[in-house]
Amino acid sequence: MKKLKLLLTSLLIGYSSISWAQTKVSGVVTDSQNIPIPGVNVVIKGTSTGTVTGFDGNYEINANQGDILVFTYLGFQTREATYNGQLPFNQKLQEDLAQLDEVVVIGYGSVKRTDLTGAVQSLGAQEITQQKKTDLGQALQGRIAGVDVRVTNNKPGAPLSFDIRGNTVIKNSDEGTNGLNEANDLSKPLFVVDGVFFEDINILNPADIQQIDILKDASATAIYGSRGANGVVIITTKNGVEGKTVFSYEATVGINSVVNKPEMFNGDEYVAFVEDVLRSRVWQGMFDFNAPYYPTVDDYNNAAINFTTEFRETNEEASNVANRRYTDWQNDYIESGLQTSHNIAMSGGSNGLTYNGSIGYLSNEGIQGGQVFERYNLNTSVTKKVSDKFTAGLKAYLSLSERETGSNELFRSTLRLAPTVNPRDTEGNLILFPDDQDGRFLNPYYEAYEESWLNNTRTLDVIANVFLNYKPTEWLSFKTQFAPNLRTIRHGQQFGLLTKSARNEAPRTRAYYDAYFDTSYSWDNIVDLNFDVAEGHNLKTTLISSVYYRQDENSKIETRDFDTDVYKYYNTAAGLNPLTYATDYEKETLASFAARLNYSIDDKYLFTFTGRYDGSSKLAVGHEWAFFPSAAIAWKATEETFLQDVDWLNNLKLRVSYGESGNDNVLGPYQSFAFLGGADYAFGSEHLNGANVSGLANYDLTWERSKEFNVGIDLAVLQNRISLGLEVYNKKTVDAILEKELSAITGYGTAIGNYGSVRNKGVEVTLSTTNIQTENFKWTTNLNYARNKNEIVELDGDLDKLPYGAHGVRQIGQPVDAIYSYKIIGIWQIDEAAEAHTYNSFPGRWKYADLNDDGILNQEDNTVIGSISPDWIGGMTNTFTYKNFDLTVQMHTRQGVYGHSEFYNNFAPWQNDQAKFNKVKLDYWSPNNQDAKNPAAAYASTGNDYYVDADFVKIGNIGIGYNAKQAMLDKLKMSSLRLTLDIQNPFTFTDYAGPDPETALGDTYNAGYMMKTVLFGLKLSY
Repeated sequence: MKKLKLLLTSLLIGYSSISWAQTKVSGVVTDSQNIPIPGVNVVIKGTSTGTVTGFDGNYEINANQGDILVFTYLGFQTREATYNGQLPFNQKLQEDLAQLDEVVVIGYGSVKRTDLTGAVQSLGAQEITQQKKTDLGQALQGRIAGVDVRVTNNKPGAPLSFDIRGNTVIKNSDEGTNGLNEANDLSKPLFVVDGVFFEDINILNPADIQQIDILKDASATAIYGSRGANGVVIITTKNGVEGKTVFSYEATVGINSVVNKPEMFNGDEYVAFVEDVLRSRVWQGMFDFNAPYYPTVDDYNNAAINFTTEFRETNEEASNVANRRYTDWQNDYIESGLQTSHNIAMSGGSNGLTYNGSIGYLSNEGIQGGQVFERYNLNTSVTKKVSDKFTAGLKAYLSLSERETGSNELFRSTLRLAPTVNPRDTEGNLILFPDDQDGRFLNPYYEAYEESWLNNTRTLDVIANVFLNYKPTEWLSFKTQFAPNLRTIRHGQQFGLLTKSARNEAPRTRAYYDAYFDTSYSWDNIVDLNFDVAEGHNLKTTLISSVYYRQDENSKIETRDFDTDVYKYYNTAAGLNPLTYATDYEKETLASFAARLNYSIDDKYLFTFTGRYDGSSKLAVGHEWAFFPSAAIAWKATEETFLQDVDWLNNLKLRVSYGESGNDNVLGPYQSFAFLGGADYAFGSEHLNGANVSGLANYDLTWERSKEFNVGIDLAVLQNRISLGLEVYNKKTVDAILEKELSAITGYGTAIGNYGSVRNKGVEVTLSTTNIQTENFKWTTNLNYARNKNEIVELDGDLDKLPYGAHGVRQIGQPVDAIYSYKIIGIWQIDEAAEAHTYNSFPGRWKYADLNDDGILNQEDNTVIGSISPDWIGGMTNTFTYKNFDLTVQMHTRQGVYGHSEFYNNFAPWQNDQAKFNKVKLDYWSPNNQDAKNPAAAYASTGNDYYVDADFVKIGNIGIGYNAKQAMLDKLKMSSLRLTLDIQNPFTFTDYAGPDPETALGDTYNAGYMMKTVLFGLKLSY
C-alpha cells in the first residue's frame, strides 16, 4: 500500500512539474519590412497543438521550454524556432514566392486571399514604397491590372486622374474643350482611408501606408453600394504591434531635372523656318485658279521675300540674325530642383496596448519659376484591449500641404519667344517686351524670379477613426466606429503688374482669395458572426448600418486694379475694382443598411452574397432609396482529391460574380429641384432686381445603376513560380445621368435626368514569375495587361449623336470620350491644286475625307477619329536580388490614346501664329519637302489640325538597394539598415514631340516639364 501511495505521489509530482513548465508563449510575426503578417500557422513541432496569428500578426500558444515552434505561411519560407523562455517570442519570415494567402481588406472586414470570390488586387507596404514616389497615385502606376493612373500636370504636387475599368459617366463635370476629366473627375473611384471616405490621396505619405486593396468588380464593391460604382481603393495606414518599441528613420534626398524636353528650333533653324513661311506666303499668292496657273517648285525657290516684316531693326532682331546671336529662352529658364523627405516612426506595445506614430516631411521643388510642393504628415494609432471582450482604438491622420505653382504662362512663354530677340538691352537692362511683334508677352524674367505671378494652395486635412469593439463570444462581435474628416483649403493667386495678364497696366492687375471648409463624417455599426454550421460548413455574416454626412462652405473674392504688388493676395480690399464677393454652402447625407454573407463548404466551395440599401439626399423625393445586390461563387479546384497529387499544380480557383452598384456622384446637391436665378426687370421707369426660375425640377431623378458580370481564374504552378490571374468582365450602366438639350421654346437650355446607358467590357491579365532562383540570386517578373472597350449604348430617346465642346461627341456605339472631327487622309500635293481649291484649300494643307461625297467639307463630314481613353494599358516590374543587393526596373504604358493637343496648337510649325514665335522641331511640308508627314508652315490652320497619338512607354523607375548584413547590424545595434538609389522617369518612348505624352491632351496654360529625379535614400530601425 505504501509503495502504491509513493508511486501515485511521484506521478502527481511529475505531472505537476510538466504542467508548471508549460508557459503561454506570445509574440508577433512580421515580414522582412517589419509589417505584421496575419494568418500565419504556428504549430509545436511533432504535435497537433497550434494557432493562427491575428490581423495584427499577434499569436498566443502554450508551450514548454525546448519546444520547436514551426511558422508557416504561403508565400513565405517556413521558419522553425526553439523556445527557451524568451518573451515576446517574435519571429520574422522571409518572402518566398507568390504571396497568395495574405489578408485582404474588402470593406468592413477582411478575408484571406485564398477565400476571395471577387476581383481584388493588393499592394503591400514594401511595394508601395519601393519606388520612393512622393504620392500614392504614382506608386500605383502600372502596378495593378485595370487601374489607369495618369499624370495631369507636371508641376510638383499635381493631382492625378484615376480610373478603374474605364469610365461609366457619360456627362463629366470637367471634360472641357478637349474631353479630359481632371480636376473634378466624376469617374474616379471611391477612396477609403482607415474607414474614412476621402477625396485627395495626394496628401498621404506613402511611408505611412500598410496596405492598399483595390476592389474592381461589382461583387467586391457592392458592400459600399452607391459609393462603389467606379471601384473602391481601400487604404490602411500602419498599426502598432505588441513587442519592444521599434524606432525607424527614413530619409531621401535628390535632384529634379528636366527630361523629354521638347526640341524647339534653334536660332539657325528658326531663321530657315521664317524663310519658309515668307516664301510660302508669296508662293500661295501666285495661284490663279481662273487662268489657271499653278506655281512650281522653282517659283517657290525664286520667290522674292522681305525679312524686315519678321526681323525688326528696332529691337536688334535683324542684327542678331545677321550675326547669328541667339537667345536660348527655353534652357535659360530651366533649373534643377531639390527633393527631400524625412520620416520618423515609432511602434510597439504590451499588455494589450499597441501604438504607432510617425511624423513625415516632404519638400519637392520644380524646375522652373518657384514651383514647390511641401507636405507635413502626422500619423497616430492606439489600440487597447480593455478586457477579454472589449477593444477600443483611435487612428488619426493629419496632413498640411502647400503648393506653389508660380506663373501659369512661364512654360509656354519661354517656348514661344523667338531665339532672335533679346532679353536685355546693350546696357544689360531687362527689356520689358522682348518681341516688337507682340505686346502680349513680357519678359519672362519677372514671372520666373520676381514672383510677379503667384498661385498658392494651402490644404489642411484631418481624418480620424474612433472605434469600440465588443466580442461577447468567439463567434459574435459588434463594432461601432465614428470617422470624421475635416478639410480646409485656402487658394490665393496674384497677377502682378509685370505679368502677361497685366502687361504693365495697373487696372489689369488682380488678386484672388478663395477659402473652402469641408466637413464630413461616417458612423458605422457593424455586427460580425463567424461559426461552423456543420462539419466543413462555415458561415460568416457581416451586418452594417451606416450614415454619411458632408457639409461644404466656401467663399471667393476677386479684386482688380492694385497700385502695388506687395499685398500679394492677402489684402484684396486694396484693389480699386472689386469684381467678385461670393459665398456658397451645400450639404448631403447618405444612409445605408448592408449585409454580406460568406459561406464555405469544405474550404472548396465559396459563396458570397451582398446587399446594400442606400438612400441619398441628392435624388428626387420618392426616389432616394435603392437596393444593390451581388452574388459570387468560387471553386478551389486544387482542394479536390483528384488534384491533390498533381505536384506541378499549386493553386487553381475559378470565380464567377454578378453585382449591381449605384452612383449619385454625378450630381451635386439640390439638382433634382427647380432653382432661382437673378434677373433684372423694368417696373415703370425703375430698374429693379428680381429672380426667375432658371432650372427645371426633375421629380423622377434617381440612381445610376451599374450591372457587372465577372469571371476570374487564379492559377499557380511549379511550386508557385508562375502565378496567373485572369479577369473577364462586362459592365453596363443604365439610367446614366446627363443633361438633355431642350428646345429654345421652353425657355431653358438643358434638363438633367436619367437618360443614357454605357457599357464597359474588357479583360485583365496579371502574371507573376520567378525566372531564376538560386542560393544567392533571384529574378522575378510581374506583368499586368488590361484592355477595356467603352461605348455609349443609349442616349435620350431617339437621339444617337450629340457633339459637345470643340472636339467631342456623344454617340451610340462610340466611347464616352470620343474625338469628333474630319478624318485626315493625307496632305494636298502640288498636282492636286485644282481639286484642293474645290475644298477651299491649297497644296500643303491637310486633306480631309469628304465622307458624303458632296464636294463640301462641313459638319456632315465629321466622324469619330479616336478616343482619349487608351485601348489598353500595362505594366511590368522586374526585380533582381543578389545576396544583399537588389535591382528593380518598373515600366508602364498607355496605348491607343488619340486626341487634340493644345501643345501642338501652340507650337506646331503649321500653327496660327506662323513666323511670329518659335516652334517645336517637327517635319513640315514645303515644295522642297513634299514627303513630309505634317502640313505646311504657311497657312493659319484651324483647330482640326492638331490631333496626336499620345501613346507611350515609360520606364517609371530604376532602383538599386542594399540591405546591411546582420554582422554590421549587430555592431551598430540596429535591426535594419537599407541604402537606395532610385532614378525616376529616366526614359520615355513616344512619337509625341511635347514635354510629356501623359499630359499631351491637356492645357498648356499652367503646364510644366516632365521631371527626372535621382534620389538617394536611407532607412534604418532600432
